[in-house]
Amino acid sequence: MNESEYIAIARVSDFKNSSIRSYNLFGKKIGIIKRENGSFYAIEIACKHQGADLTAGAIVNNIATCHRHQWKYNLETGECLNHDSPPLRRYGLVIEGDSIKVSTCPLEE
Repeated sequence: MNESEYIAIARVSDFKNSSIRSYNLFGKKIGIIKRENGSFYAIEIACKHQGADLTAGAIVNNIATCHRHQWKYNLETGECLNHDSPPLRRYGLVIEGDSIKVSTCPLEE
């Protein structure tokens, strides 16, 4: 894992009735996703094509479809499923009490 800082951008309690939310972190769209088992992860949530927020489109079985041009991404792996595109970048995430903190830089894969 890289040596980036972590910044509080959400609360665990924000996910009582939802499993995904989009946040801005230094101009980047970051999605925080709550898995069925209650764990969380953070991933870039802007389509690599034109930067659209992937939470604005359909999300079925962890596959997000961009509402602009139907690019599909696996939100667990970041892989683009129907175009030759770089994957969405993952971010480090830690939980301290009710606070969800996300790394300021993407993880080095």
